[in-house]
Amino acid sequence: MAWSRYQLGLAALMLLTGSINTLAAKWADNFSAPGCGGSEEHGFQHPFLQAVGMFLGEFSCLGVFYLLVWRDRRRPEPSTALAQPFNPLLFLPPALCDMTGTSIMYVALNMTSASSFQMLRGSVVIFTGLLSVAFLGRKLELSQWLGILVTVVGLVVVGLADLHSSHGQRHKLSDVITGTWGKGRAGK
Repeated sequence: MAWSRYQLGLAALMLLTGSINTLAAKWADNFSAPGCGGSEEHGFQHPFLQAVGMFLGEFSCLGVFYLLVWRDRRRPEPSTALAQPFNPLLFLPPALCDMTGTSIMYVALNMTSASSFQMLRGSVVIFTGLLSVAFLGRKLELSQWLGILVTVVGLVVVGLADLHSSHGQRHKLSDVITGTWGKGRAGK
C-alpha cells in the first residue's frame, strides 16, 4: 500500500511536533530559579504541571471544533449530519487513563534524557500489538512481529545505555530501576 502525500505529510508533522513536545518539556526541566528572599536555586521539576499544560492545549482544539461545527450549521446545506445523542461522560475513563499515563511519562522524562525517554515511549508499539492479539483476536503478520522484535531490541539497548550512562542528573531513571535513588553516588 503506497502512502499518499497527505499521509506522508501527516506522519512528518506528527514526528516533528512530537519531538518538539519532548524537547520543550526537557528544556523546561533544565530551568532553575532562585527562591524567595535570595534562597538557594530550585530546579523546575513539575511534571504534573507540564501534563496539565499539554492537556489544556489539547482541550483548546475543542473550541476550534465547535467553531467549525457552528460555521457549518450556518450554511444553507450543512455537510455534517447530526449524530445520535450520547453521554459525553463516556470519554471520562479513557481521558483519566490518558492523563495518568501522560503524567507518569513526564515524571520519567524528568528522570532520564530526552533521547532515552523518546525511545522508551516506543514501547506502545509492543503493547498495542500484543493487546490486539490478546483482546481483539487479531493475527499479526510476520512484518508486524518483526517490528515488535526490533522495538524490543531497541528498548533493551537504550535501557542498558541509560543504566551505564553518567548524565550527571539528579534523578536518573536507572537509579529508580536499580533502587539506588536517594543513596550516595560516591560508589559509582
